[in-house]
Amino acid sequence: MAEKRASILRAARPILLRDGLGGTTLDRVAAEGGIAKMTLYRHFPSKEALFEGLVTAMCAYMREGLENAPSADIGKSGADRLADELRAFTSALIEPDALALYRLIVADGWRFPGLARVFDQSGMRVIRRRIAELLETAGVPSDRSRQVAAEVVALALGDAYQRAVLGIVEEADGDAFARQIDAAVKHGLSGPA
Repeated sequence: MAEKRASILRAARPILLRDGLGGTTLDRVAAEGGIAKMTLYRHFPSKEALFEGLVTAMCAYMREGLENAPSADIGKSGADRLADELRAFTSALIEPDALALYRLIVADGWRFPGLARVFDQSGMRVIRRRIAELLETAGVPSDRSRQVAAEVVALALGDAYQRAVLGIVEEADGDAFARQIDAAVKHGLSGPA
């Protein structure tokens, strides 16, 4: 049963990510995915249920990837460990499927506030927690680490991530991320404001 559900979600994923909730029908998912309609409707009685299943599955995958990512090399300085973590995080977020999922949440998440929360808890909260832990090992007080981590993540993403979300690719975006990450590291390790 779980494998069949996962198979349906794998077939639906490119369709939903490409066409969004409004542009997707269960009949089209069945036809393009080679899934019997009865099987599809048994597992997902509506496209909203399919959307919920896809968001939940992709968020679980992203969360596991973030939570199981190798810890920063303790032989490196705090600044280097923080920069490595931010580079890995921003690289994961600009993957095409991650951007498409984010766009779906922005477009349709307001109708599904529970899914928007799942998305937030599976991505940003996980990375902010990891960044807070790194900041604490670098001397940021634990009562400030979560706030500083949120600021660091926002600085690391900056304008380059906004352009990626909008589908605007600029040749210098790799350099922009590097500059944003450098600024985020300096901010995070600069001490109390």
